[in-house]
Amino acid sequence: MKAKEKRFLHFLEGSDKHFVIPVYQRNYDWKKEHCIQLYNDLIEVSKNDRTHFLGSIVSIYHDDGDDREYLIIDGQQRLTTISLLLLAIYKLIDENKVVSEISKEQIRDEYLINKYSKNDKKIRLKPVKNDKNAFSSLFKEEADYLRESNVTLNFYYFYNKIQENEISIDVLFSAIKQLVIVEIELKKGEDDPQLIFESLNSTGLDLTEADKVRNFVLMKETSTVQEEFYNNYWNKIELNTNYNVSDYIRHYLTIKERVIPNKDKVYLYFKNYVTGNISSNKDLLKDLLKYSSYYKRIIDAKCTGGGLELALSKVNRLESIVTYPFIMEAFDDCSNGIIREEDLEVIIKIIISFVFRRLICEIPPNALNKIFMVLGRRIKKYSDYKDNYVEIFKRVITLKKSYQRFPDDDEFSSKILIKDIYNFKNKNRLFLLEQLENFENKERVDVENLVSTNELTVEHIMPQTLSPAWRESLGEKHAEIKERYLNTIGNITLTGYNSEMSNKVFSEKRDMNKGFKESRLFLNNMLSTLSKWDESTIKQRANNLKDKALLIWKYPESNYKLVDDNTRLFTLDDDDKIFTGERIISFKLMENREIEVDSWKEFYKKISLLLYELDPIKFREIAKKNDYIYTGTILKGASKIDDFYLSSSFNVETFLSRLRVFVQGIGLNLDEVSFIIEEKQDVHDST
Repeated sequence: MKAKEKRFLHFLEGSDKHFVIPVYQRNYDWKKEHCIQLYNDLIEVSKNDRTHFLGSIVSIYHDDGDDREYLIIDGQQRLTTISLLLLAIYKLIDENKVVSEISKEQIRDEYLINKYSKNDKKIRLKPVKNDKNAFSSLFKEEADYLRESNVTLNFYYFYNKIQENEISIDVLFSAIKQLVIVEIELKKGEDDPQLIFESLNSTGLDLTEADKVRNFVLMKETSTVQEEFYNNYWNKIELNTNYNVSDYIRHYLTIKERVIPNKDKVYLYFKNYVTGNISSNKDLLKDLLKYSSYYKRIIDAKCTGGGLELALSKVNRLESIVTYPFIMEAFDDCSNGIIREEDLEVIIKIIISFVFRRLICEIPPNALNKIFMVLGRRIKKYSDYKDNYVEIFKRVITLKKSYQRFPDDDEFSSKILIKDIYNFKNKNRLFLLEQLENFENKERVDVENLVSTNELTVEHIMPQTLSPAWRESLGEKHAEIKERYLNTIGNITLTGYNSEMSNKVFSEKRDMNKGFKESRLFLNNMLSTLSKWDESTIKQRANNLKDKALLIWKYPESNYKLVDDNTRLFTLDDDDKIFTGERIISFKLMENREIEVDSWKEFYKKISLLLYELDPIKFREIAKKNDYIYTGTILKGASKIDDFYLSSSFNVETFLSRLRVFVQGIGLNLDEVSFIIEEKQDVHDST
């Protein structure tokens, strides 16, 4: 590495210099406000006759025999902006729009073009992506300017600003001569551009996580290979993900590492994953591109499609993004011939039932990300998963307990009957009503769209305000009936005539023009046949809709008997497994080495010590808060941790329960603690 202070224009000088912004860099994104600041700085420089430090420019030098090529690692925004200013000066002189003593040939030949170079090396600066086309267009006599580029917008700012003559163009050029940089030139093969890039961008304020990943993958390659990798892989990944690459890579890492990275640490997790796991950037990009094609199928799924696409569109309607990693993994299993697309459709439909039943039953959603993070691994733990993938999936997802449970028919039925549907989150309420309306209905009704355009509204059959006539029809218990049933599924429907219906009694709502009798909606079929609307008919309709809901969001049934896999690998996230009577052999914490143990007590002691070392203060707080900590008298079977003890005189499940509290309390995922138990030779029925 060589670093030296240099006048900026001296850095540009040289008849065979070529500055390349690598494809892994982001687009030129300086806005007008940055150009205004630069122009004002130059005015101050001209007034005070002093130098102005512009910052550092980091480059890697390549000599290809014809031209000296500099790959710009850092400083592209300043380099591009000053080049645009110089080009504006040249254009104004060339067009005789300003009077100047400056030689336009000097500006053109020393700072903007390589006079004797050919093709794309004629113009000295080569920006990235669309900016390249915009920049080169500015050099043409009859330019077809790309107005959507910051390159064009900023050029015109300078072009117009100079003509205001706040300072003369000669004084402006003299000020540009006073700009100073620190030129940092890296040696190819000796200096690590990625480490320097990370150091220069350590605040992470400007670059997205995807930017950092892209740079990490492409930066060490030659300019030619960078172009190839960008065009053949990275650009396609951007298109597949609708340029939401950071979130996509987060899902990708969840599949590969079985850990969900924090959104602001995706790059760090990616770097750790690649190190030691990936031997070729090309293979890595191929894999990223492959999974991005699965991601595209998910996010682009339309409800107008059929089969698998329709099922995927429902996942998106529920905004169940946490399911993406497992669905992408299942797509890959389908691509590898392990399952068929029909199997994948069955799996997606079960996932929809799982997610929606939990919404109805108001089970906290915070467990979902961990469920789907490890679901693929849970399936593949069983040696016969290639033959019984879907059945294993059904058993694994229905064996979950507590906050990870799949609500069964009894729980779902009882909850949907009393659920406050009217105040249900709008997207979920519309999803419920639309699926009920369209089940086994050949004429599909786009409820969401019709509601958004006010062609349909959600209506209470028994109104929110009871008129004397309504109180009379409901009877003495009218207040109790309203309190119990007003917002529930039995009393909620869809209509295009909500304002006309208002507080009308039921018979009027039924018989009016465009009333329930004339409605073509399935949700109103039953209403057209009723003579009254009271507690009994509300309950009757609610039960009818409940029965239909059980058919739409089915609980998966399977007679499959889970067979113990050969690895016998588990994590603290496997809370549906009872380990009493099992013998532990070894464990791992995060990516540390495997540690052998002779008993659950030894496991508890050793992992407690490791967790304490990770965060002593937090560990101690958790122990005190939960009364796990003991001081003074040494208790029998207690484990010593620094100056206090943890009791070890309890059963395996209590061990694991307390470890879960510690692990989650210090900010780790339960999946980051894994352990192996002694293999059994027999097959058992997990039912």
